[in-house]
Amino acid sequence: MSGTQAERNLLGALIRDTLQVDRVHGMVSSQDFSDARLGVVFDGVLERVSRGDAIDAAIVDGMLAGWGVRGLDSEPFVWADPAVYSFAAPEYAQAVRADAVRRESRNVANTMQEELAAGAAPMDAASNALNRLQTLVDGHSTGMLQTKTLAEILAGSDAYDWVVPGLLERKDRLIVTGPEGSGKTTFVRQLAVLSAAGIHPVTFEHIEPVQVLVVDAENTERQWRRAVRWSTRRARAEGTVDPALAINIVAGNRIDITRGSHLSEIHRLIDRHKPDVLFIGPLYKLVPKAINNDDDAAPLIVGLDSLRERNIALVMEAHAGKSAGANGERDLRPRGSAALLGWPEFGFGLRPDPDNTGEGNIVAVSRWRGDRDERQWPKRMIRGADWPWEPIA
Repeated sequence: MSGTQAERNLLGALIRDTLQVDRVHGMVSSQDFSDARLGVVFDGVLERVSRGDAIDAAIVDGMLAGWGVRGLDSEPFVWADPAVYSFAAPEYAQAVRADAVRRESRNVANTMQEELAAGAAPMDAASNALNRLQTLVDGHSTGMLQTKTLAEILAGSDAYDWVVPGLLERKDRLIVTGPEGSGKTTFVRQLAVLSAAGIHPVTFEHIEPVQVLVVDAENTERQWRRAVRWSTRRARAEGTVDPALAINIVAGNRIDITRGSHLSEIHRLIDRHKPDVLFIGPLYKLVPKAINNDDDAAPLIVGLDSLRERNIALVMEAHAGKSAGANGERDLRPRGSAALLGWPEFGFGLRPDPDNTGEGNIVAVSRWRGDRDERQWPKRMIRGADWPWEPIA
């Protein structure tokens, strides 16, 4: 007899009562069946029901050959035995899913042992196992692609899920660039310190404090101390919380985000500290070699997107290219692959303001890609007396 009893009972329940299909939607997928042939039948039954076609044991039996299923002749009549309780379809589905989780968990453990025995690095073997287990916990085998009607989408809320009002929403990706010495790192640190203190980093109004995680692959702890001591002390006095306690930092470690072990470490930091926004970079320090083409950029983008999917905003620093644009000014786009240009929601660079009339150290905030949504980033900033960078009209 094919498959497990729970798998056969689930198919029988759906064949006998198609109304049960909606009750088990999203609970189980064809990949969860121990016998792949039953998974094919499961998908076939769901497809017919979705089209409104008739279904019973005889129809399923007649469809087997067309579905490419061999060796199950007459079994649908056994599955649909009256002794199978149609109303118990959700319980059958839960049992099928539980069995699948047990099988995959054993597979993960066995694979990890095999990798270690073959000489794999322990952290890489553990990382691979963690990624497979995370997929299992997330339930991706229940079907990653689930459609909604336009009506369901329109019924949702248009409200912004702000991390920093007017600037950053959850899952936003921002890349800040600039020439060496332009102040981009100072500006990124201002975003982190003031947001954590409950101060809007551009308008300087009070906001809900933000939990911040920083993964700085370039600057050392000593450089952080020297750079933010003054602004942290002022933000502590002006804000609602002490930013020194709301920011967690990893500094001065070269990271290869394309390695499973390094990426998993960052995911574990997110699990531990539960940040609202992750500041990470610079981009060229997150990969083992230069980003010269789309193939170099692809694994970096995949890794960063996996972090963004944790429902956090992502703020990244990148070095600008060395070439000049058509107007003779230095190109502020990120150094490396063109794939980085269209990837983030927002991308801008800081450059010395060409309209500066000697009022002080002023930079223009220049977009190198069009914003995907409306935001309130300043157009020009000046080195300030109260804060490192202050917007000007």
